[in-house]
Amino acid sequence: MFEATGFQALPGFILERIALYVSNRESTFAMTIYDPSYCDDKPVKAYLPLMAVNRTLRAIAASLFYRFASMEIGMSKRSHSRRYVMPSILTLEDVAKIGAQDYVKQIRLEVDAYVLEDGLYKDAGYIEDEIIPLIEKFSKFTSANTFYLTHNADSDFMYESKRRWRHVGEHPEDPKSKVLEDVDIAGALDKIKRAVVEAVPRARRVVFLGGNQNMYSPTEHDKKLNRNVLDFMESLVSSLALGHVSLMKTKVSKGLLASLSSSQMALRSITLSHNKGTQQHIEIVRRNWSRLEKLHLDHLTTHAVVRMTWGDGGSGTLVYPRLKHLCINVCSGSRSAIQRQPTANPFPALTTLICHGQFPFSTPIILTEGAKHIRRLDLDLDADLMEEYGNSLFAERSFEALENVTLGWCVRGSPRVPQSQILFTKALSIGAKTQVAHLHNLKVDWLDSASLKGLHALATLHSLDMELTSITPVQALMIFNACPQLQRAYISLQDETERRYSEIRMPDEAELTEFQETHKGCKSKLQSLGIYSTGFSRSRRAAEYIVMISNVLPCLKRVCVSSFIRVIPNKYIPDNAFASKLYDAINSALKRKAYKNNTKIHSIDFTIDNCW
Repeated sequence: MFEATGFQALPGFILERIALYVSNRESTFAMTIYDPSYCDDKPVKAYLPLMAVNRTLRAIAASLFYRFASMEIGMSKRSHSRRYVMPSILTLEDVAKIGAQDYVKQIRLEVDAYVLEDGLYKDAGYIEDEIIPLIEKFSKFTSANTFYLTHNADSDFMYESKRRWRHVGEHPEDPKSKVLEDVDIAGALDKIKRAVVEAVPRARRVVFLGGNQNMYSPTEHDKKLNRNVLDFMESLVSSLALGHVSLMKTKVSKGLLASLSSSQMALRSITLSHNKGTQQHIEIVRRNWSRLEKLHLDHLTTHAVVRMTWGDGGSGTLVYPRLKHLCINVCSGSRSAIQRQPTANPFPALTTLICHGQFPFSTPIILTEGAKHIRRLDLDLDADLMEEYGNSLFAERSFEALENVTLGWCVRGSPRVPQSQILFTKALSIGAKTQVAHLHNLKVDWLDSASLKGLHALATLHSLDMELTSITPVQALMIFNACPQLQRAYISLQDETERRYSEIRMPDEAELTEFQETHKGCKSKLQSLGIYSTGFSRSRRAAEYIVMISNVLPCLKRVCVSSFIRVIPNKYIPDNAFASKLYDAINSALKRKAYKNNTKIHSIDFTIDNCW
């Protein structure tokens, strides 16, 4: 049992990390911070025991368990067929009944016109009797700051709707036809909109639009229902006070464009995700140029991104004077100098620049001008960009304010050795006070102690991440020794080049002793070591070298084996088999006679984790 007084003395953010760690939800929670369009809507039962520890931890666990609540408009007491789809999602009604509404931060309002139509078909008073009373519960959720709007179509109710309308066409004189024709979806949604606007707290910081709006062989009735729901969403958005909007797989009408471009809306943050980058989407960004502070673009083309910087009337550059954070994720298409490029820096206040995939701009002006104020730089580079701007763009200490740098090779291809060497050197020398460095998808077989000399970032570096950039055990210790302030490192480890995937023998006692003697002068301050992956013939051989490295690092407290592997930028999938096998092999290696009385190695916490 945890000691209550000890927990009460800890800051809230530490208690929150403890709760996330216990529930194994660290990486999922981190996604909601990185990507605002990511919706983590499933409560975790692991939080429930934490609520019984003490009052302090109960408040933290409850804030995570009840963080998200949902309401499906069209869900009636007679219609439970949708419950099996998302059985673990808490509803607003459930949360309000137990008085936990103060913990809810995110609300999802899901509209299904077919379910709504079904309810109205069966009961003319369906809206007033069942839907409005549920919406009125919104007024209790005063702590919620994120509001999701989604439009989905339940296939069962869609089929039932089409069956009824076929009946109307075949039997127009049937009395049932008159009842169906009297179903006023538009009027019902208007009543719902007025109730939502009245009940929902006005300080709505974030609104998300999206959902499953694609239909196969839609009838005129399908199109009408779909249009009614979209009109409802657009009207509702225009009635709320927003600070951020995210459009995910959402078409933009002229009405929605006008609402999101008005001065009353005052959008400071925009996310476009999985849209085609149509002119309407681009115009939403362009028309908010004077107020925009954050822009997140996900799965757009290079041409769509560049068009956002075009000035009015076909000339000049559109400048975003307040934009501080620009994230371009999975950018595709060719980068062409033929396209009109900005002639001035369109982002003069930028502090964070993230671009995964193809860098969209042919001109380096965003980077050269941004070097004075960019504090976080995260770029995927390619051969053309490096050959054209490599030396001039990433000159030594050229980024005066840089604290966090991530440079790597675009996933479309692997770099040649000279390019890898240049990129490695640039990443660790362009900043005057870099504290965090992330190098990914490089080949560093050439790395030796001489190549580390004169890299300015090594003196100030606190955290180093070398994802998909494999290094040998000797190279790892070489890097750790060269960074006097380094406390955390995450590496992909491989066997020595000439023995990779061929050596199956375990190091004998003499080799363990020789390794220990060779590196006994290690002065590294590294405290936490993460292992992404290993390039060894066997897990046991990899485990032996992980233990050998750990044994010579004097300050090491924790070694973590990742249970996730990266498939595309910022997309990870579980690989528990690899993590479990390596973890078991480490435990076996620790039982060797050489470590029997070694209190130092046995004091290190070897663990499996899903989040660094």
